[in-house]
Amino acid sequence: VEDVMLEQERLDLERALQHAAQASLTCTGRTLGPDREPLWVDKPLPGPQTKDDPATVSAEKAEETKEPVPAAVEALPEPSLSCFPDADVVNASILKRELAQETKRSVRLQIDALKEKMEACRLQRQSLQDKEEERHREKMEQKVLQARNDNNIRNRAVLLTEAQMEAQQQEQQAHHMQTKQKLHKLALEGVARCQRRFNQKYEGMAKLLLSLDPETVQVCASHNRQLKDLTQQFEQLVGAVTAGKLEHRQFLHSIVKAEQYCCNLDLLELDMIKQLTEFSEQIQQHLKAEADRKLQQKEEEERQKRQAEEKRRLEEKADAEARQKQQKQVEADEAAKTEAAKAAPPGAQPQGAQTAQPQTASNLSATFVHPERLKFYNEILALYQTKVDAVKPLQTEEALKQYRTGCQRAINLPLNAISAVSPQHLSNNFEKLLNFFAGQPVKMVNGAAVSINDHPLARDYCLLLMAKKFVSQTETAISSNPQAAFPFASVIVTFWKLLPDFGKVFLAYLYKESPFLVPYVIPQQPEQSPEQYLKTIGYRLCGNELEKPDMFLKRQTGIARLYAAVIITPGRKADGPQHCFGLEEGWRWLAHVVQVKPLPDVSATLIMEILQTLGFELWRSYGKQFLKLLLYIQNSYMPQLAVFDEGGPKTRLEMLLAKFLRERQIPQAVGVLPAGFW
Repeated sequence: VEDVMLEQERLDLERALQHAAQASLTCTGRTLGPDREPLWVDKPLPGPQTKDDPATVSAEKAEETKEPVPAAVEALPEPSLSCFPDADVVNASILKRELAQETKRSVRLQIDALKEKMEACRLQRQSLQDKEEERHREKMEQKVLQARNDNNIRNRAVLLTEAQMEAQQQEQQAHHMQTKQKLHKLALEGVARCQRRFNQKYEGMAKLLLSLDPETVQVCASHNRQLKDLTQQFEQLVGAVTAGKLEHRQFLHSIVKAEQYCCNLDLLELDMIKQLTEFSEQIQQHLKAEADRKLQQKEEEERQKRQAEEKRRLEEKADAEARQKQQKQVEADEAAKTEAAKAAPPGAQPQGAQTAQPQTASNLSATFVHPERLKFYNEILALYQTKVDAVKPLQTEEALKQYRTGCQRAINLPLNAISAVSPQHLSNNFEKLLNFFAGQPVKMVNGAAVSINDHPLARDYCLLLMAKKFVSQTETAISSNPQAAFPFASVIVTFWKLLPDFGKVFLAYLYKESPFLVPYVIPQQPEQSPEQYLKTIGYRLCGNELEKPDMFLKRQTGIARLYAAVIITPGRKADGPQHCFGLEEGWRWLAHVVQVKPLPDVSATLIMEILQTLGFELWRSYGKQFLKLLLYIQNSYMPQLAVFDEGGPKTRLEMLLAKFLRERQIPQAVGVLPAGFW
């Protein structure tokens, strides 16, 4: 088809006509028409070629088309009409040309249609190829995405696994810690139970050993050493369990070990009792033999005595008359002396008694209280009694009952709220008390206001009331919670600086509740009954009966804690560092208490409480002197105390002194407020 199109494109009608016009110049007549032969028939061309040879004809035509138009054509004469072809021929050629053009156009259209179809096929193939490539690319992308997703899933799974493992490890650690805490708590409870049992057994054995004479104690020397070793091992076990630095198995093992120590102590006690029983039997046998020997000796002595008595009776019988004569003479002399005595003045007889009585009073004073402390005690009580007598009109007048109640509420509410929760809390309650003493009115529940300036005796009355209320805290809050003593002590010291009489009144209430803090051991008068004497030294009546000794000791412990806390606790920061009742008072008390007569249970309890609260500060301030005092208490005072006291407080004091001297230190009391706390 392309070749045909090329051939048709080569058909140039205008050029063909030009060639025909040039050829007509050589023709004569009409050369075209149905009745005329072609030109090449009449005049064949020279050469080997034939006129019917189409190659020759086409070559000639090609040469003719390639020949340039000669310049002489324009100068040729106008041809004649006979030379032009026939109109029908021209029309036919024109029609033929138009048909050729139409054919050419149709072919071109078909070719274009074929090209479009081919292009469409090519585009379709290209589209299919692109789609295939797109599908291949998408497939590859999906593979890459799938690989990436698989990788992400694997990474996520690894991270999740690591997170789960870490969470499991944390959970295991938490469970481990929780289990350890539970085991620690269980071990503490078990060991504490064993410790109470151990201490009770130890106190019983200690009392037993202390009640023995030195010779019998020597028999139990090995048991005493075993007891000390066992006590030391048990204390080490308690310390290790309390610190909590044990493994799981060791916690349970500690309970078993504590039980084993208790069993060992029981066995030691049985062994010691058995040995003491055997020794006692030996002593009894020895005593029995000694008694038999003494009985025989006594019988011999009685026999000799009877003989001597017979001999003496004979001698007396011989001298009877002489004695009667002498007796008559003595009776006469005595009658004379009696008459002389009746005639003498009355003041001459009791000289010996007058000199002896002051000496006895002086001895009692030195034994039961130091003269300087007695003088200070009397001054404090005199000031207290003066204020009590002064406020009696306010205290007894019935019309002022509501006013007294208002004053009590104004003091009790902030005083009961005192604690070391925070410096602001402590300062707020102190400010309420201070503002009331400064004269600011305080609103009551009913809306009324009460002021300390409403009555001239109200200041002393409220001073006594507040001091008494502070002392009463010793039997409620302080006796059960030792740390509560320090915030109360800080407020007391601050008021002592601002109101000096308050400190003396506070001491008076302390001394009334516990004269041992002077220290003053009030002697029992001959006319006093035991109940009256116990009331004198601080026992209280509960109904119609005196309080139990353990309740009395509990109150004395709380009073001693507050007394010691006042000595070492600083006051408010704004009032300066000076102290009205400093550490020297604690040293003075300890130095004097070992010089007076010990009182069973009370002396040991108070000394132990003072040492536990003040010992750290006293050791830091007095150093070797305080160590000498501890050694004096252990070596000199404790034997004196053993004569009057064999109870639990004495044993605990001995153990505490032994621990302090063994460790060469005293731990600081828990809860002490630092300087500048508020």
